Amino acid sequence: MPLAGLMAKFVELGGYGGQGGLNAVETMLKNGTDELFALTTVGDFLFRGIKTGAAEWMMINGLTSNRLPPVFRENGFALFNGKQDTSENECYQVETGQEDWEQHTVITKWGKDSQSLSEDLSKAETCTWTGKYCQKWW
Repeated sequence: MPLAGLMAKFVELGGYGGQGGLNAVETMLKNGTDELFALTTVGDFLFRGIKTGAAEWMMINGLTSNRLPPVFRENGFALFNGKQDTSENECYQVETGQEDWEQHTVITKWGKDSQSLSEDLSKAETCTWTGKYCQKWW
């Protein structure tokens, strides 16, 4: 999954930076550092983290290391990084159904905290795992 996302980002980036990134991906694939459908355990993919191949490259490369989304942490890439026993960066407004039972449990707003709730998620931004660079880079 990290490799596919990285390839898509480099294609979108274009130019010399995108081409250089795609060359790095090609090198990883040719020398066996990573593969598109890499084998890993469910526990590593979901919770413990993957720190090899493209995930490792993104964490140490200057082009990407400070712009990684929150699924990257010190333990590498894990789909649920920071989502175990926490509501970090998740705040919801949920209808009670008091006025209209059809709206019961409908999420009407979302944000990283109660001050940033929004009805329109199309403009939502993801901050990097360091909390910096809140933008739509990924």
